[in-house]
Amino acid sequence: MNKPVIVLNSGLIDLLDEEELRFVIAHELGHALSGHNVYRTLLLRLMGMSGIFYALPGGALGLRAIIAALMEWSRKSELSADRAGLLATQDPAVATRVHMKLASGGHLDDLDITSFFAQASEYEETEDLRDSVLKLFLVEGQSHPFNVVRASELRRWTESGEYTSILKGSYPRREDDATAKVSDAARDAAKSYSAAFASTRDTLGRLVHDVAGFMGSAKLWIDEKFGSRGTE
Repeated sequence: MNKPVIVLNSGLIDLLDEEELRFVIAHELGHALSGHNVYRTLLLRLMGMSGIFYALPGGALGLRAIIAALMEWSRKSELSADRAGLLATQDPAVATRVHMKLASGGHLDDLDITSFFAQASEYEETEDLRDSVLKLFLVEGQSHPFNVVRASELRRWTESGEYTSILKGSYPRREDDATAKVSDAARDAAKSYSAAFASTRDTLGRLVHDVAGFMGSAKLWIDEKFGSRGTE
């Protein structure tokens, strides 16, 4: 972790041009600077010990929940690293080309950007509950999101204005890390998930959002009814 190493295989070098390789290297540097290796190592160790936990009563279910949470974190860390890659290249078209090439293994002459993003929309906005559940099981064991999803998320982030704000110099500095609060980061993460569920057209995502909203409303109702009574 103190001396990270980045390895680029020959196939990747043959496939990508210089600016696209810059995006990939910056993506990996984003992982290194963000300290993602700690949780990645933890995930790999837990997966390696899965046989031991599966032998314990209830261990398999508990381990699966932990691994699923770490896998979700891993997928989100890829999105963060993609943002680092974009900030280094400062060219969204380069990032899109990388994801298109990695998704197909082909060259741009064989690809169509409109169809690529249409595929991302179809994946993200399924209205069939069965498809949503199948999608959940499909990505549960994946450490990386699908490339169409990564490209779509990066474009959404660019269009949100956060990318432009960072380019103008508005972002946290490392010298402020000592005063940064984990609770604030957790609160921001919760808001991000809530906003994602609120705006999704995915059936399962809407269901999660509606259930969470119902539980939140029920808690407020209980607090109002019984909390005030206890203070009288």
